[in-house]
Amino acid sequence: MIGLLWERRAQVGWCLLIQAAVLTTGVGLEQLLMPPAPFPGGTTTARTQG
Repeated sequence: MIGLLWERRAQVGWCLLIQAAVLTTGVGLEQLLMPPAPFPGGTTTARTQG
């Protein structure tokens, strides 16, 4: 009975580890492949008077 409990815990642990790895890979790829977001307010440049 105790052996089955530990086996089940090991399966859950591996499942969580795999899910975390897939999620991390997905977020990393999303950051790498997405183009940079434009700045709010359009593309304006600051100018100084003088």
